[in-house]
Amino acid sequence: MTPIVLTHGGATSVPAQSQDGADLAANTGLTAMTKGGSALDGAVAAVVVLEDDPRFNAGTGSSIRMDGKTIQMDASVHDGVTGDYGAVAAIERVKNPVLVARRVIETPHVLIVGEGATRFARTLGFADYYPDSNTARARFAQVRRVLKGKVSDTISYSTAWQRYDWKKSWNFETGLNEVLGAPDTVGAVARDAEGRYAAAISTGGTSISFLGRVGDVPMYGCGIYAGPDGAVATTGNGEDIIKKLLAKRVYDALAAGTEPQQAVADAIRLFPREVGIGVIAISAKGHGGGGNRGSDPSFRANMSWGVASE
Repeated sequence: MTPIVLTHGGATSVPAQSQDGADLAANTGLTAMTKGGSALDGAVAAVVVLEDDPRFNAGTGSSIRMDGKTIQMDASVHDGVTGDYGAVAAIERVKNPVLVARRVIETPHVLIVGEGATRFARTLGFADYYPDSNTARARFAQVRRVLKGKVSDTISYSTAWQRYDWKKSWNFETGLNEVLGAPDTVGAVARDAEGRYAAAISTGGTSISFLGRVGDVPMYGCGIYAGPDGAVATTGNGEDIIKKLLAKRVYDALAAGTEPQQAVADAIRLFPREVGIGVIAISAKGHGGGGNRGSDPSFRANMSWGVASE
């Protein structure tokens, strides 16, 4: 089969601002496969590029939490051939969480979290790295202005947080000084020449979250899913994605014969527009992608997502 890699820059990513990053990641993943790498090699290589691009909320561009200094990241990988799944959650001070998630596959575990995940990375030789960026600092400054009521609140966040008095339950060591950020991820799905599939995903989380919060990214069947019939990566508000097991739901549609673009559109329509959602998917029938944060009724042009194929 024709090798192909799809990438996405997150549900709130704007093609005019970051499409080149998604394209570069897809091409990098494809190159990894054409040089003899597996579908998993391609997906992971693509996500590393996105993690290194500060425009995206993953790796170096990860969101700063509400205490103004904490950065916790999640990542996962899924090999559709072997079924191997590896994930890290609330990991800190590493450059590329997706590479650590891939190493989890070598252990008896599927998920390692928090301080344990960071220590695991150190034992493998991953260097200490504080993923701070000017882009993340700018987002942090924006949400502080929102909290102080100095700008209109145009950032999407879940209705659950709107109902919950999170200020009263603040649990960071430093004081409350900012609010929400975009709950975005980056992700990739790949198919190699043998028709084998894989998926990888990474996120810097969201500013409006408690210390230790974990979203959909490391949850099996939620952020990504890969199997013999295709691969899926999702993005958006993690709690809403978890409740619908979104990646597995889309994969099941692919396995039943639904064309990928139709499966993507059907998944996006499960959510109201105020819940930002994006999906990419591939199968033997083709590929599809898109999000609900723009004006394109087909969803395709509403998110930065790239495609590279021979």
